[in-house]
Amino acid sequence: GVYTVSRVAVQSGRSVTIPCLCDREYENHVKYWCHGSYWIICESVVRTDSPTVKGETSITYDPTHHVFTVTMRKLQMMDSGYYWCAVEIQESGDKGAYLHLSVTAGPPGLWVEQQEVASVEGGHVSVPCHYNEPSSMKKWCRIKGSCLEVNSGESGRSEMKDDRSKKVFTVTVRELNMEDTGWYWCAAGELQIPVHLTVTRKTTTTTVTTHTIKSPSQSYKNNTLITTTEGAFNKTSPPEQGSQLCSGAQTCLERTLWVLRHAGLVLVFLICTAVAFWKIWQNRSELQSRENRRHRTLHNQNNAGEPCNVQCGRLGMVVTLD
Repeated sequence: GVYTVSRVAVQSGRSVTIPCLCDREYENHVKYWCHGSYWIICESVVRTDSPTVKGETSITYDPTHHVFTVTMRKLQMMDSGYYWCAVEIQESGDKGAYLHLSVTAGPPGLWVEQQEVASVEGGHVSVPCHYNEPSSMKKWCRIKGSCLEVNSGESGRSEMKDDRSKKVFTVTVRELNMEDTGWYWCAAGELQIPVHLTVTRKTTTTTVTTHTIKSPSQSYKNNTLITTTEGAFNKTSPPEQGSQLCSGAQTCLERTLWVLRHAGLVLVFLICTAVAFWKIWQNRSELQSRENRRHRTLHNQNNAGEPCNVQCGRLGMVVTLD
């Protein structure tokens, strides 16, 4: 069959999205939206084959959840009336479900701030539903599912609180899971307003530091941002202090080459320093040796000249006496 809400009110100039759920067996059938008080005189407006858009009205189909949605924008008073969610079936006749749309000049008897709400898996969401009549029965229902009434308080993961002074009841759903994604509706008396809830998987962010060789003499670190889906993958544990991250043979080889290159540079530097000191020491030794040899030569020359002067002096004295 086909399922939808039954009575919706929207303020003039605003938009509304109507969900139409259908059975899985109609997945490959054409879906359409038509306008008319009676099924036999219903006039098709938009279809999932063509046209998908007509004026301010459009239709889309979600085969995953077997729901087609109709969005009507910039609504006017003349748009009020009966509409049908329908599935085309050639053999046994089309199937459909109808609803009544009222376009009001002022705020309608029931409205929500937004028809699309979203949260993450394990989180929560709150939907405020505004109403005009405090004495009306308030409900929160899943289309083609169960309902929660405001007087019933908390039921499982869902809770309703009614603030009559502000004319708003708030629905809170906790511990959300992926199966909670779908169409719901607030109800106040006979009026309903659809609300779509989207639950996405919770993600975690892990920062991993990787080393990349830039040149033989220098390297740098890149901070790589990795987003993983919690539950689908194991969380990355930080390396223990003093340990080094090595992932894959190529990375290990690069790190080994990096260490060897830097060790080689240090060794070359030490050898060059040692050679330089040795050269300086050798030059100083040669200079000292030359200086010592020069002093010895001068000393020998002085010692050799003294006897000659004495003898010559003595001979002179002898000659003079004779």
